[in-house]
Amino acid sequence: MKLSILTAFLSSLLFICCSNGQINNKPIAVTLQNNTMDKFQYTFKSAHPKAQALMTDEFYWSPIEETAPFGSDDGSDAAYGFRQWRLFNYATSPVIYLKDLIARWQYPYFDYNEMDTTKIKEYLNYKKELSETEIQQQIKMLKDLNKDLPDAYINKLDDKQLRGVITSASTGMGGIYLLGQDNAIIGIGFAQFVLEGRIDNDIKGLTITAIKRQLLPLLINRYDDNYRDKRKEQLTKMLDVINQALPSSPRIKQQLTLGFMQVGLD
Repeated sequence: MKLSILTAFLSSLLFICCSNGQINNKPIAVTLQNNTMDKFQYTFKSAHPKAQALMTDEFYWSPIEETAPFGSDDGSDAAYGFRQWRLFNYATSPVIYLKDLIARWQYPYFDYNEMDTTKIKEYLNYKKELSETEIQQQIKMLKDLNKDLPDAYINKLDDKQLRGVITSASTGMGGIYLLGQDNAIIGIGFAQFVLEGRIDNDIKGLTITAIKRQLLPLLINRYDDNYRDKRKEQLTKMLDVINQALPSSPRIKQQLTLGFMQVGLD
């Protein structure tokens, strides 16, 4: 279960410093791992041979590298959730899972195909309007998260000061929402390729768009100078992999269906 992304952002803003030169004020979302029901992990050894052939760099399989398909919180959650969802939806488009996931995360709407920098900039400046109830919930949650950390900066603030921090932080959250959405798209696209050796055309197209969107100067320049080139290089390699990945065909889907049914019978 994901914490409110605003709460996660506020927590990191108040007492957690960014590391590795990654995006300024990046939220550290506290999530429950989706893979707790089994020991499966997205690794080179567990991948389909066709994915192994293309995903040879170590960063692809990192659980902590933010640009990697499964390294971000949203990318990891989306990928492991997709694997569980796929067991019962083997012939359904992964885009159905994506839409349901983003809706459950309550991210504000943004067109998955949008590449217009003017519209992207507008979304980056998105401000979440908080009700009094939501503000009080955020204050309580922040206090609860830090109650065992007596030296945390947040514990030095009174409710009025916390209210100011929360309302200020609600402005400009669009960048975090957009990054989370794109990470989810990329995580799902790569998850299908790693699991099945192929990728449906619709999620393949969205994955390509998400990577290209994150490569736009408007978004890539939000990263620190000492991380920007590394992110560009990794995103470019990921784009090349997805472009080379073969699309799923009706025959392959039928074989997958029979395979999943047989696993269920076993």
